[in-house]
Amino acid sequence: MITLKNVSLDVNGNTILKNINLDLKKGKVYGLLGPNGAGKTTLFKTLLNTINYKGEILRKPDNITIGKLIEYPAFYPNLTCIENLKLHASYADIEQDDSSINYLLRVVGLVDAKQKKFKELSMGMKQRLGVAKALMGSPDLLLLDEPTNGLDPMGMKDMRDLVERNLKNKDRIILISSHNLNEVSLITDTLLFMRNGEKILEIDNEEDIYMYGKVQHIANNVKKDITILEDNKKETYFIASEIKFNDLLADKDFIYKDVQKLTLENLYIKLMSSDLIEVKRHA
Repeated sequence: MITLKNVSLDVNGNTILKNINLDLKKGKVYGLLGPNGAGKTTLFKTLLNTINYKGEILRKPDNITIGKLIEYPAFYPNLTCIENLKLHASYADIEQDDSSINYLLRVVGLVDAKQKKFKELSMGMKQRLGVAKALMGSPDLLLLDEPTNGLDPMGMKDMRDLVERNLKNKDRIILISSHNLNEVSLITDTLLFMRNGEKILEIDNEEDIYMYGKVQHIANNVKKDITILEDNKKETYFIASEIKFNDLLADKDFIYKDVQKLTLENLYIKLMSSDLIEVKRHA
């Protein structure tokens, strides 16, 4: 497990990350959502410990290994897939023989293209080769930054199938950032929304529809079943799955108004065009 406590970053007086608190658990796939400039890639770099930040990042165990595909995969254009992976293994001091590299290429669906030069690959194949590189050493944490960027629908499906069938396992944490809400919703267990360097909402990826409305009264025993948000005026709102909301309809300790059914896209737009932020739950 990896725990972030009040992780912050300021650059020349500009806040890039603001008090990020997050628990990343083994076996889970997390989708990191937010517009350009929200801090998604910077958050990845804090996990990689490549930038100076304030706060704490706790790793259990301490020797957690990390694989990454951040931005465009960097390879030598005139080397083949297998040559590029061998070279990366030597640079990273990772023991990889021909058998293990062939295995990685098989995992990402490139074993038949292993003798192709990088410049000869399609965009989707290049992205998958980047994933193969990230998988070297069988990392405990896998960071995928916009893995479907620039891919056509078939390439997106290939990447989605790769995550679901070959990358996810009970001992690995996967964190994926993307602008493609539909693709993220199909492969993630938990959705993390970021805006202006803050994590503004964390919800389970349970349903296609989310119930949203304004809270008029709510008892503490009900708060554990739904997510509470506030705006700068301290007005309170809720988000819940349709099933959880229907279970609470007859509860007199929960009074609300202006209820809306939101798709993931609608929810994303509402969060990014407002100042709503999740209220921390207290034990």
